[in-house]
Amino acid sequence: MADKSILDSEILLSIKLQQQLFVDPKRIRLLKEIHECGSINQAAKNANVSYKSAWDHLQAMHDISPKPLLTRNTGGKHGGGTQLTPYAERLLQLYDLLEQTQEKAFQILHDESIPLNSLLSATARFSPQSSARNQLFGKVKHIFDKQINCLIEIEIPALPKPLYALITKKSAVRLQLVLGKEVMAMIKAPWIKILPQNTDVHFDKLKHEQQNYFPAQITSVLDNGNIKEVTLRAEKEANKSTEEELEFCTTVTKEQNIAVSQSVWIHIEPEQIILLALQ
Repeated sequence: MADKSILDSEILLSIKLQQQLFVDPKRIRLLKEIHECGSINQAAKNANVSYKSAWDHLQAMHDISPKPLLTRNTGGKHGGGTQLTPYAERLLQLYDLLEQTQEKAFQILHDESIPLNSLLSATARFSPQSSARNQLFGKVKHIFDKQINCLIEIEIPALPKPLYALITKKSAVRLQLVLGKEVMAMIKAPWIKILPQNTDVHFDKLKHEQQNYFPAQITSVLDNGNIKEVTLRAEKEANKSTEEELEFCTTVTKEQNIAVSQSVWIHIEPEQIILLALQ
């Protein structure tokens, strides 16, 4: 059942221009009624305001609006009327989007599992969802030039070592990647490989591509016949103070011998990591 405090919430959005009120719920209602009936007089009645009050609101908006909001048609077979300009119609669409965004943001407040110190992390919770099961949030720590590609070093609080993603230089420019920028790394489940912990893993500082190995512990195994769906919890570094626990999801063949509570390495190829960033 939804939280009663969420169901009872009401968010009233106002927008100011030039330090003056531009739109609020009452003015948006008036514009919507004009859009529906094409008449200021009828729109005022539908919005339960006087004709003079409607005119005052429209004039106040007109005086500070960057573009005209209304167009008037006179004469014609069906008489005159008032229509919204394309700019005013976009304003209504924008207002609706902002209301939806505010409502989603308020819902996030009640979900204590969502950190509010990261715009990207919070926004991703109500953005279009990806089929990639693994979504990691971190910050760009270094960008290495690799001819036509860039190797992006990402610091993720819950991981003992940085994660490396290999993307094209054009992608790095399009994402506007700079040091310290928040990014989300998306990894599809089959791209995460499980290796026995006795595997000889060498961390060569000159070959960052070899460093996407992380110690983890298997927390569950779901046998689906030909494949097994596996969840793992990344092991933390002793000197890292973070309460966040990072869980990975992957799939393995039925022949791979794994068990719950087993300690393993997980490995992710840098070119199999998709990066997302806010512009």
